[in-house]
Amino acid sequence: MNDSMDDAGCCLLSVAWNVAPLTEGRPQSRREDLRRTVVSVCRTAGHGARDWAARNGTGAEAEYRPFLRLADVAYEIATLLLLVEDFLVPDLEREHRRWAEVEELAARMTELADWTSAFLLSGSALRL
Repeated sequence: MNDSMDDAGCCLLSVAWNVAPLTEGRPQSRREDLRRTVVSVCRTAGHGARDWAARNGTGAEAEYRPFLRLADVAYEIATLLLLVEDFLVPDLEREHRRWAEVEELAARMTELADWTSAFLLSGSALRL
């Protein structure tokens, strides 16, 4: 069970480590940009959470839960990016559905990344 800020930091770092590099596609594609963003956000928040835990202890659930949510959302994005534009039989409708889901999750990731960043900078609990 992940029940501390250190655990949350480890989860984020694990997601960053396990984001698969794309084997195909253009280097400047939206897919690659999102993949790099997921890795960067997870590394930054993960190291920040672990540093916070080293200074402040386990933390309360209200403090570490947004970090765990961020890890979940980032993992979902990374998984969907493996599926987008990679079909045996092209299906434009399916591709649009997946991209819509990826973009919705990306917006949620940005919200959570902003919250975790503000929390780490302020040192006090924030409302999410």
